[in-house]
Amino acid sequence: MKTQLKRVASLVLCACLLASVFAVVAFAEDTATISFADKANRTSLSTQQQVWQQNGITVTNNKGSSTSNVADYAAPARFYKGSEVIVEYTGMTKLVIDCTGCDNKHVTPWVDSCTDANATASINGKIVTIVFAEAVDSFSLTTTAQVRAASMTVYTSS
Repeated sequence: MKTQLKRVASLVLCACLLASVFAVVAFAEDTATISFADKANRTSLSTQQQVWQQNGITVTNNKGSSTSNVADYAAPARFYKGSEVIVEYTGMTKLVIDCTGCDNKHVTPWVDSCTDANATASINGKIVTIVFAEAVDSFSLTTTAQVRAASMTVYTSS
């Protein structure tokens, strides 16, 4: 009888472990990161627009209503007040903007600028996280003040 109970207990334990593995796999996220550490990932620059590309991510900085022209900066990238920032990547569920090394005055406006009804922005130190209610292939915002970024990581459900 004890042997049978041990076998049943082992089978139950195995089933629970297997279910846990499936749960983790079902909610796994894939990521890709674009770095603004230098200008190597910038594919174009003019006073009206700059485009950055890396790992399938495209980040476009349009001058928009900004009174400042798009400028030649990296480490970190600068996006001026009134600029339109567009991030493109298929199936984004979350966007994490790493502002490490930036002043808080250039970090908090990321959250203020996020007015999309499908997106919720939060900040933890120098990390800004934007979570999308539904997956998106493109996300844009118009900056309410100058913002800066060291890198951006996009998340997708796998």
